[in-house]
Amino acid sequence: MSNVLNVILKTIQDVQNKNQQSPNVETADPSVFDILRKKVQEIDAKSQNNQVQKGRTNPKSILDMIKDGIEGTKKENRLDNKVATAPKSVFDDLLKKVDQASKRQASTGVKKIIEDYRLDVSRIPPNMLNEIQQKYQGDLKNFNQQYANAIHTLTKKMK
Repeated sequence: MSNVLNVILKTIQDVQNKNQQSPNVETADPSVFDILRKKVQEIDAKSQNNQVQKGRTNPKSILDMIKDGIEGTKKENRLDNKVATAPKSVFDDLLKKVDQASKRQASTGVKKIIEDYRLDVSRIPPNMLNEIQQKYQGDLKNFNQQYANAIHTLTKKMK
């Protein structure tokens, strides 16, 4: 299992523990967390068997697939009459953790640009640097998606 997926599984456990220990939030049914773990394990199995992108015209990153799995579980839970709907915070906490990975990458990228070009950013307010980082993050995601699409198209042609 990839490091990202292991981190997500640990995060699911951490969120479950936090949810159970919080007196201010209704405790979610354990089956919700079981479904989340199962979805992560399915993504891992598909990834290991190179089945992740089959039939897709636009490939998705592992993080995007995990986000989709979390959103899908949230929807399933809301529609399931047999299981109480989990508090919104359960899913929000998981989605925040998934987003942190791409934010860290963007933060590292912007810092590297500042270092590589020896830019003096001492007079730039922190909120402006955050805006630059967010723009960089979006641009990087789009850039990576373009390359993923091109490589995906090429692999389909090579079959």
